[in-house]
Amino acid sequence: KLRCTRNYIHLNLFLSFILRAISVLLKDVTLYSDSGQCNETALTGCRAVLIFFQYFIVANFYWLLVEGLYLHTLLVVFFSENKYFVLYMLIGWGIPTIFTIMWTITRIYLEDDDCWDTNKHSIPWWTIKGPIIASIILNFLLFISIVRILIQKLRSPDIGGKDHSQYKRLAKSTLLLIPLLGVHYIVFAFFPDKVSEEYKMAFELCFGSFQGFIVAVLYCFLNSEVQAELKKKWRSLASACHLKSDYSKHRTSISGNGSSRRNTRAQSFLQTETSLV
Repeated sequence: KLRCTRNYIHLNLFLSFILRAISVLLKDVTLYSDSGQCNETALTGCRAVLIFFQYFIVANFYWLLVEGLYLHTLLVVFFSENKYFVLYMLIGWGIPTIFTIMWTITRIYLEDDDCWDTNKHSIPWWTIKGPIIASIILNFLLFISIVRILIQKLRSPDIGGKDHSQYKRLAKSTLLLIPLLGVHYIVFAFFPDKVSEEYKMAFELCFGSFQGFIVAVLYCFLNSEVQAELKKKWRSLASACHLKSDYSKHRTSISGNGSSRRNTRAQSFLQTETSLV
């Protein structure tokens, strides 16, 4: 029941959050380790970690964009969900691959220094930052359009109820969309890094670090369909364990009855032999 395009997109988004977190940890361990190795092998490994770090950062933003595209398309037109899933996969994992390759090439030819962790040259930096800002802007525009569509639907005469309950539903839907679409990234999207570095770091620590967890809780663990399937699976496992326990007791009972019958036969046969003697 849970195998649908919407949940497949959610799973890929969750995976991108996991891989992004792992790549950040690996990058920090690699760059700030106390080993002090400067040989060619260590330098190559360090650069490889930075390449995967940039890829998973961009991939995470583009899977947020895929969520926005999917939801907006679902509200605007009716379509076959499975038909466009390959396109969503190409956007989420394919486009970041192109920009990461471009970043690697520009690094090799323009800023081939140390572990590729400096940003002295603007072209390699904008090769990654440009696509990220573009995805943030597109998702923000999709967010505005989705909220506009929700307002139109709530104001429709077919929708019953009081205005208060309608706007309450609208506010709830809007707040739920903010972490899913990464709308909060628009706050520092256009600020220069040198100007907003400290505030941006605090903002990322407060909101960005918990975004994946919040999205997983809201769209997975609190989802009624997921909870229903988990309860069904739990009841199935509990029933199977109960049947297995009853079967084991039944086997033990049969085994006990069989052995008691065999003992009675043996005693009877022994008595017969003794009487004959």
